Amino acid sequence: MAPPRSSVKKEKSAKDIEMADAFPTVATSSTEPTVKRTASTASLGINAVADTDVHAISKRGRATKKAMNKLPSLPQETGKVFVFGNGDTGQLGLGEDMLDRKKPYPIKDLEDEGIVDVLAGGLHTVAITREGKLWSWGCNDKCALGRSGEENVPEVVGNLDTVRIVKVACGDSITVALSDDGKVYSWGTYRSSEGDLGFNPQTSIQAVPTLLQALTKETVVDIVAGVDHALALTSTGDVYGWGNGQQNQLGRRIIERRKINGLNPERLGLKHIKLIGSGSYHSFAVDVKDTIFVWGLNNFRQSGLSDEEGGLDDIISTPTPISSLQGKGIVRQVAGGEHHSLVLFESGEVYAFGRADSSQLGLPKQLLDQPTPAAAPSSSMDVDGSSVSTQHKRAVSTPTPIPNLPPVVAISVGSNHNLALTRDGDAYAWGFGETHALGNGEDKDEECPIKVTGQKLEGFTVLQVSAGGQHSVLLAK
Repeated sequence: MAPPRSSVKKEKSAKDIEMADAFPTVATSSTEPTVKRTASTASLGINAVADTDVHAISKRGRATKKAMNKLPSLPQETGKVFVFGNGDTGQLGLGEDMLDRKKPYPIKDLEDEGIVDVLAGGLHTVAITREGKLWSWGCNDKCALGRSGEENVPEVVGNLDTVRIVKVACGDSITVALSDDGKVYSWGTYRSSEGDLGFNPQTSIQAVPTLLQALTKETVVDIVAGVDHALALTSTGDVYGWGNGQQNQLGRRIIERRKINGLNPERLGLKHIKLIGSGSYHSFAVDVKDTIFVWGLNNFRQSGLSDEEGGLDDIISTPTPISSLQGKGIVRQVAGGEHHSLVLFESGEVYAFGRADSSQLGLPKQLLDQPTPAAAPSSSMDVDGSSVSTQHKRAVSTPTPIPNLPPVVAISVGSNHNLALTRDGDAYAWGFGETHALGNGEDKDEECPIKVTGQKLEGFTVLQVSAGGQHSVLLAK
């Protein structure tokens, strides 16, 4: 089975787990889906909730939902784009002669373009200007850039001349964009365990941005993307999901032989949702009571659910509340990587849970070496009931606050590394470091968060952070 394109094989020790588990086998009959486990991307949610009364009466006397979430606006401050990490598919945007940067390095081609936001995908990157125009660079073999031309330098994304984009979400081979009037545009393709799944049931690969007609009757206020799926949040607090649903990341049952039907956006059975988030193969939603719901792949306890809530299951088939995070405060953001998750609260505190064998959680060893229930199960069951793995999985099942991290205002989760933006305008990084995506100047993991520094970054205040598959992007002034 094909691993995610944004993943890097970690040649470390017996603790490392094969990447084949990124696409676990799921049941294809009418039975509940399970997975075969041989062993084993961002952005800020809506922060304005106008009204929690979601029902009103239309002129025809029918109950209609009342808007509770506002459309986002573009950030006001422009900045310089800094990149670091692996760039062998052009995702750094520095040209063909700079394919790897160990420290933050500016993209000179964008210095005069008024960039206000940046987003790192699996193998590509997108920037938004103050006018709502897009620049893209990186891997384009599946048309994730939405344009033709050079891949290793930034170029403008066409076919959006009459549209003002305010938000972008990037997967592995897919890009999704949100306009200032609540419409969703997308391009690229989604992949399954067998290879390309398609852009929609009629189109294999979408080369240029196109309007998603299935969502035109809704006012969409937020979008997020996993490796091969996407979620949209509407002004009325509804959530739509589409893409590859083999790990139940769409929140609805997808029959294997008809998995192409997952490419059609459908509404989940959730209400009063104020923000959404996504991991590579799992998804999140947060309601107005700050209850966090999770669904999708859970083979490293990345759901944060207790054993009693189904946390021992490899797949969380429907949105399930995470009780251990209830009452912790106002949720500002929730996001996930390949097999781990982070939650940011209004207090500035960040909680982590899931896979920990490459320091993804930012937790010191004494917190990782806890006995059960912090340890994930050491074996899994195939769909026929046989044991397929007996390797120990280093994971933390209980959401745990990351210590010694200054108050945070935004987080971004890559495949196996993370970035955090503090109130003081500093960027911190931790996790898998062999691709130099931590900006620490070395190819080693960072167990605990470290401040991202560098000669080129001196004197700058960080405005935005984004962690991709093997690289990272900062916007700073």
